[in-house]
Amino acid sequence: MTRTLFYSTAMPNEQARVTGGIPTKPMRWHVDYVVKTPGGLTVVQGEKTIQHATFDELRAVMDHTIGEIGNEATFVSWRATTHGGKKKSKNGGRSR
Repeated sequence: MTRTLFYSTAMPNEQARVTGGIPTKPMRWHVDYVVKTPGGLTVVQGEKTIQHATFDELRAVMDHTIGEIGNEATFVSWRATTHGGKKKSKNGGRSR
């Protein structure tokens, strides 16, 4: 199963939009992020892979990463994607 989290400061209440379920176990995340500064000329784009992190740990790592770039950002957006986990059986878990 693929899970995607999208976070942007332009979203209402600055909450992440989640596609798929939030995994309970630590997963490997691939993250793309964009940060724009007040001048409008500087755009920081980056990618990173975070090994074995839960959703809360992922949020903490991204907050720290964005904080290192600068607290004067006018726009912050990031998308995290993970693959794997349990697949639901098509026949309800029964063997035939």
